Amino acid sequence: MPLIMAFRRWWAIVFVAVLTLPTIGLFTPDMPAPMRTQLEPEARWWEHASQRLDPYINNFFGFRGAVLAAHRQYLRFIREPTGGRVLEGTDGSLFLRNDGALEQSIGRLVRPQAIERLVILGHELQDLVAPWGGKLIMTLPPNAHTARFDVLPEYARRQRLEPNEYDIIDGRMKEDGITFVDLRPVVAEVAKTGPAYYRYDTHWNQRSGLAAFNAVMDAAGRPDLDIAEKDALGPPERVTTRDLLRLANIESRDPPDVQFGWKPPVGGPHKLEPLKGVIDEEKARNFGFDAYATGHEGPRIMVIGDSFTQSFWRNPMAYRSSAFVWLHHQGCTFDRGAIERFKPDILIYAPTERFLTCYDWTRTPLRNTAGEPARSRTRTPSEAPSDPAAVPQAPPAGVMPAPSTRPGG
Repeated sequence: MPLIMAFRRWWAIVFVAVLTLPTIGLFTPDMPAPMRTQLEPEARWWEHASQRLDPYINNFFGFRGAVLAAHRQYLRFIREPTGGRVLEGTDGSLFLRNDGALEQSIGRLVRPQAIERLVILGHELQDLVAPWGGKLIMTLPPNAHTARFDVLPEYARRQRLEPNEYDIIDGRMKEDGITFVDLRPVVAEVAKTGPAYYRYDTHWNQRSGLAAFNAVMDAAGRPDLDIAEKDALGPPERVTTRDLLRLANIESRDPPDVQFGWKPPVGGPHKLEPLKGVIDEEKARNFGFDAYATGHEGPRIMVIGDSFTQSFWRNPMAYRSSAFVWLHHQGCTFDRGAIERFKPDILIYAPTERFLTCYDWTRTPLRNTAGEPARSRTRTPSEAPSDPAAVPQAPPAGVMPAPSTRPGG
């Protein structure tokens, strides 16, 4: 009697093929997937395979990206919360998992067309302010993942690649003659003497905000507008409610976050007069705006940014400018007419690092050296340095408040 009856042999072939598919998936192209959280099995995994080997297997299986994407779509279909929006650092700090911020900061998410679109925008804004002698400054407040790289989980630090988007943008802006301020060394310097970012929020604190404002004024050729921290900020004050604690469903955590209050005269009271006719309120109403005359001498300063600049730069601008405007970038779709109506002496374009993309960036023409259209790329763990000690480490930082309801928006 044959081992497998004739009519069952075809089923055996199908069965073996199905079992082989996941193995094939390990060597064929796949969809982008969340970062792997374990890169190799634990030592002596065979002693407790279910505990020590399973986490590795769950991170390495065929067609991982496609399977996880299908799982996310299924959760959306049944309206089940997907979770996983918060990442815990080695010191208990929390980091946002949304918007590809982690992958972007460690160089696993690089979008050439998005970078090209941002450079094009820089040229457009530079040309826009040129007729009245305005100065354009472009900058990117760093992600907390970038500024506090040293406290990211080990698996994330080990997968760091260079250059990342921030590195490439810094180089491109300089090549194209657009004034760009790399704020990474600025916040690193702040972190040497105290907290620079919140532990449980996506934002930097007032110390980093002030240092970044000073760096931008220096780049604009106005170091006389710098404000010393000792003259502007008071002692640290404990704060307990932070965005990432809420997202993680954590009531509180020690050590607590701290913020730094503004001291007069930098912190006011300011005698501000609303500027009429500068902002199209219908276009800006979903994001808020500021447009004021201050009643004293100084340059006209306009900031197109997000929550990293809205409240953190409001007092410095009110203190140092004759008039100031803050407007949300809206993914590069902000009202450019406001620039022409306000005619700033200093125009600052400052989206947060993870919001550097314009809404239409995928339509930006860009060709690589082979003559083919360049594409976004999520780099794989196999491209990561094998020795994490060879990767430069960012200095530590600390804590602070958030003005928006969406973390980091």
